[in-house]
Amino acid sequence: MINRFRIQLVIAGFLLIMSLTGIVTAAGLVKTWEERNPADNPFSGVIISKDNSTVYAGGSQIFVRTWEGEKKWLGWSGILASMSADENYFISALGNRIQLDDKNGTELRIVSADTQVRAVALSSDGSIMIGADDSGNIYSWRANNNKRNSIHTDLVKQMAYSPSDSFIVVTTEAGLAYYSPYIEEIFVDNQSGSLESFIEISSDSSTVITSGDIRVSSHTNSGVLNWRKDITQNAIIDMACSNDCSTIVLGSKDENVLVLNQYGEVQWKYPTGSWVNGVGVSGDGSIIVASTQDKTLYILNKEGRLIAKTTTDTAIQPLSVAVSGDGKRIVIADQVALHGFELTGVLEVTPGGLFTPAPVTTATSSTQVPFTTTLPKTLPPVTIQTVPAKTGTYSSSLNPYLAILALSGLLLLVLRKNK
Repeated sequence: MINRFRIQLVIAGFLLIMSLTGIVTAAGLVKTWEERNPADNPFSGVIISKDNSTVYAGGSQIFVRTWEGEKKWLGWSGILASMSADENYFISALGNRIQLDDKNGTELRIVSADTQVRAVALSSDGSIMIGADDSGNIYSWRANNNKRNSIHTDLVKQMAYSPSDSFIVVTTEAGLAYYSPYIEEIFVDNQSGSLESFIEISSDSSTVITSGDIRVSSHTNSGVLNWRKDITQNAIIDMACSNDCSTIVLGSKDENVLVLNQYGEVQWKYPTGSWVNGVGVSGDGSIIVASTQDKTLYILNKEGRLIAKTTTDTAIQPLSVAVSGDGKRIVIADQVALHGFELTGVLEVTPGGLFTPAPVTTATSSTQVPFTTTLPKTLPPVTIQTVPAKTGTYSSSLNPYLAILALSGLLLLVLRKNK
């Protein structure tokens, strides 16, 4: 009899723990700070440092602040284009002028292109500055001397420095190109058209993802094409990738957030009802953030389920969403201010209704493991899952009355035992 009572007590206690755990692990999105530009102009473009401690924003004035607001500074007007991997330097441009600053806002170097600068990039330690101008020139400067290398090419749209510092990826009006840090040609593709604009490179530099218009492509670090696919019906507005590029996030005029795996297979899409003008993703792909033209910010988990959402008073700036590496901090820029949010109590297990995604080979350790980049030319068809939108914030997947039931059961058992 005593053993039976103990079993009943354990079961009731287990139900109680499950209920309470479900309740307290519900996600919350908390706004922790707000910064307005003293010039009364909007910020544009946002970066969070890899240690999650510092926020960088561009626009009419370069702005930097620590997350807690202990240290902040404003710089000259420019476009924040790149930050070194060691997070000690960043590069910005205005007109034909390119400026290198350290993390404290100290001006280190100013160089000039022949005409207005279109794009810039910076090596991982800040030692090499790259710029492209409106005349079709790409330049390379060493930060510690005046030597300049250059090459004439098609007009550049975007540039990105590989984490390995071994090559620079350039999307142009004609196609895609790779160059060495000193602007020596490695690979040029002018046959596939000029659709791509956005560039993401995996942390081990093995894979390059580009996108633009309705197309997404994957190449190896030597320029070999892994795959190229038309993904959306309307133009892609923004793209972000996890550290190993196994999670590719797209925002488009289709009014959907789409997530692809490293093989270009669509894993899911989330309808927003408005153009998606900015996306971001945590380093491991577990947290996905999207902003829309109707002033809404969506926080999704890796299966495409809504964790939380909020709205801003003014429109969110295009391409102005950033997510910290651990997914716990989010920054956006709207037409009035820069906003910092913290995500708390993220659910480890999402409520029911999930589909099973296609098998994916993903690095799970903190050390990035390169995946195979030579893929079959024909990939198996994938069924795209549309995840239904849900307003509000997800809480526990369990019945909220389960805790009351468990407590009642415990009380009844105790009373019966004492009779």
